[in-house]
Amino acid sequence: MGEDLRFPDGFLFGTAASATQVEGHCAQSDWAAFAREPGRVRGGDTPDDACDQLHRFREDVALQARLCMGAHRLSIEWARVEREPGEFDPATWDHYRDVLGAHREAGITPMVTVHHVTLPRWVAQRGGLLSQELPALLSRFAERAVEALGDLCQLWITINEPNMLALQAHLLGVWPPARSSPVEAVRAHQNLFRAHAAMYRAMHEAAGRRGHSISVGVAHHLRVIEPERFGRLADRMWAALFERLFNDAFARAVCDSGLHDFFGVNYYSRDLVRFSPAHARAGFLRRLVPEGAEVSDLGWEIYPEGLGHVLDAWWPRARVPIYITENGIADADDDQRPRFLVRHLAEVARAIERGVDVRGYMHWSLLDGFEWAEGYAPRFGLVEVDRVTQERSPRPSAELYARIARARRIDADGPGGARSERGAAPA
Repeated sequence: MGEDLRFPDGFLFGTAASATQVEGHCAQSDWAAFAREPGRVRGGDTPDDACDQLHRFREDVALQARLCMGAHRLSIEWARVEREPGEFDPATWDHYRDVLGAHREAGITPMVTVHHVTLPRWVAQRGGLLSQELPALLSRFAERAVEALGDLCQLWITINEPNMLALQAHLLGVWPPARSSPVEAVRAHQNLFRAHAAMYRAMHEAAGRRGHSISVGVAHHLRVIEPERFGRLADRMWAALFERLFNDAFARAVCDSGLHDFFGVNYYSRDLVRFSPAHARAGFLRRLVPEGAEVSDLGWEIYPEGLGHVLDAWWPRARVPIYITENGIADADDDQRPRFLVRHLAEVARAIERGVDVRGYMHWSLLDGFEWAEGYAPRFGLVEVDRVTQERSPRPSAELYARIARARRIDADGPGGARSERGAAPA
């Protein structure tokens, strides 16, 4: 008999997305301007139309319901709500109330991210992530969001992947403002923690005034990080340094402060780290994939065991419930995603059996969206989106995920299961 893995009652199966990547029609953000600069985004793509979810959200909610999704993680476009400093648009708040209301009416639990990568252009012009005003500005926005939407949403995320944001924007220079300064990257990282702390307090205060019950956390991007050559001291040292600065710094600060009600995990892959004098811009660090490893369309190693490692490592530190807030694969042909889904969900189920309090899994993503500097080329969606017609077409992996969510179980050892070489487990 195969290994029968079950999920507890109340476990949330869902999907994740962010406003800029799927909504479209927002010219006021830093990314709207950045994407128009030559060479910034693959293929010259822009988020101008994205998936047109601004107008098609009811269609997408109905699609989630048909796929048996019990939760959806989405974000609020700050640049759409506060187009000028201190001027909050009531019509936009009404729109997001409609979006959350549609999810709730469909029996789908919303999880709202307040800050997901993008900034209003006026915030970017004031210094962006390095601005001393950022914690106050973000906490004001977060407070207004809870006041406007707190009766419709209980699960909130302050900031998505602060470590990745600081790295991409201020060290690797591939996101706005496209800087390459280790000092700036550290400063941005620290400023984002100050912003999270201010947001957490402001959101709970606003909820208390309105009589709302909310839970607030961060979506942490966590990777498995190992030295490429264990016998090389430099590789071990740089792997430990990368682990400390990328994985540990922000997440540990949040855990030590107690300023979280749940711990969000965004998990995608593993990095083998080599000390490399030729990679000074990246801190003399080169990230590699094991020879012969299965990789996604983006060349990322597919390493499901890493999700189990991350959960085991952070559960004792977090001391709060855990949600998988992102996990997914760029796979245009959908020939890897079914097995990817089953193998990662199996890691979650096994972690729960070991006593890790995992409450939900949000697959990245529902739709093929705008993937930042990679444009629309990577296809992360359970649902294919035609770039010309915007037609939505569920892939086979979407139907598999629906069966798993409906049954709340997977047969990890059965034909096509998590331990087989190809295919996907029947639910």
